[in-house]
Amino acid sequence: MVELELSDTEFKSFRDLIAERAGIYFEPSKQDLLRTNLLQRMEDCGLSNFADYFQLLSSPAGTKEFDHLLNLIIIPETYFFRDQAQFDAFEHSIIPEILKSESDSGSSLRIWSAGCSTGEEPYTIALLVAAGMGSVKYPSVHILATDVSSVALEAARRGVYGPRSVRDVPKEYLNRFFSKKKDKYHLDESIKKMVEFSYFNLMTEPYPLLEMSGWDIIFCRNVTIYFQHESTKKVIHNFYQSLRPGGYLFAGYSESLRYLSDEFTTVQVGGTFVYKKEPRGKSPKRKVRRTRRKRGRQRTPASGRSRRLEVLSDQRVDETQQICTRAKELLELGKPEQAGDLLAPYLKKSTASESVLLLQAEIFLNQGNLEKAVQLCERIINYEPLSVAGYYLLGLVYRTWKKEGKAIEEFKRVLYLNSEHALARFNLGDLYSEVGKRDEARIEYANVVRLLKEVPESFDERLAGGFSPTLLIDTCLSRIKELSESG
Repeated sequence: MVELELSDTEFKSFRDLIAERAGIYFEPSKQDLLRTNLLQRMEDCGLSNFADYFQLLSSPAGTKEFDHLLNLIIIPETYFFRDQAQFDAFEHSIIPEILKSESDSGSSLRIWSAGCSTGEEPYTIALLVAAGMGSVKYPSVHILATDVSSVALEAARRGVYGPRSVRDVPKEYLNRFFSKKKDKYHLDESIKKMVEFSYFNLMTEPYPLLEMSGWDIIFCRNVTIYFQHESTKKVIHNFYQSLRPGGYLFAGYSESLRYLSDEFTTVQVGGTFVYKKEPRGKSPKRKVRRTRRKRGRQRTPASGRSRRLEVLSDQRVDETQQICTRAKELLELGKPEQAGDLLAPYLKKSTASESVLLLQAEIFLNQGNLEKAVQLCERIINYEPLSVAGYYLLGLVYRTWKKEGKAIEEFKRVLYLNSEHALARFNLGDLYSEVGKRDEARIEYANVVRLLKEVPESFDERLAGGFSPTLLIDTCLSRIKELSESG
């Protein structure tokens, strides 16, 4: 059993089955990890080859076994009060706003923690609600916590945690709501009763209308990072449908909705940002456009005009610029297909400009067609090896593709050509944080703050993912603080 090799074909079959059912996608680099997990489950089932195990998982009788496999491959990493800035926004801004709008007697506050793992996130929510009940008039509160791991859910229901999980719990909360027995912290029953734990697969479609709709707040943080682009887009849309008008979605810091949804409005709250489902009659698209576009100023993601564009006639240059301007407007309106149709005739020309190629690459990224986006970026770079915009967009593509190593390489190339590229440094900060390079992450976040204060032109709003300079500075300062406190 130990020597059994998982062929590429078998790997793809298991990978696609897991992605289809649970949304979790294994990159080729994780083939050996998946093989180890499969072998462990095969041994427990008394099976000696991958074909028989795949047949079991694919059969109607394999539902329970698929759950066992999920419990093995999902490695929960979470703790109480993770990403403090988001919980500050939740406690001091979002909850008061929702309570003000829910003034009718008998109304309820409904919060969903999706991908709750072992319970630290929904219990943090419950702690904040419980602590505030003395001074704020709360309606009835319903906190639902869901996950695809039955093992994680069972641990959550027990409510018993080690020192690492409670390391960021404020002392007054620790003393009031926990009891320490030996080296474990037991959560008070009053808090445990506030949270309902249930199995739910985010890939289920459509979401049950009665149970999974009308939420005031949805937390789904560091869950979709394991999903493919199209799967994530579906989940985000389902969250939008599940929220009531005026409701909020909390996503992980590395989970920007830039290329996933144009339905939400990005809202800055203190040192973080959240996503709002605007009340009926308000358009999030128009709001985003007003924050990104300025009269009389047309930005492109290019570092400058390409050499191909410079040899064209003035008339052709004007025509290309007009087409690019219109394509950008369509892209910002959430119409990437129409933008692509507009650019298509210009892409076929041997004199296709850098601006046109970059815009089409951005459209492919928006649509989740990452392979074609890479091809276009490489086409740009092959012609113009000093294209800052080409390397930057390639870094964004690789980051979306969860190829962290390649993304870091491309953003480093950007900084080699332009050390004052604030967005490249911000992305590097996030990537370093994700791979555990905390000191490097702090340095890059600090560089972003310095650049935006000293060199305002280092900020390019077109590819800023909904950030404003002020929001980017606040976010970096918040992340520096979190890295310092948790390190």
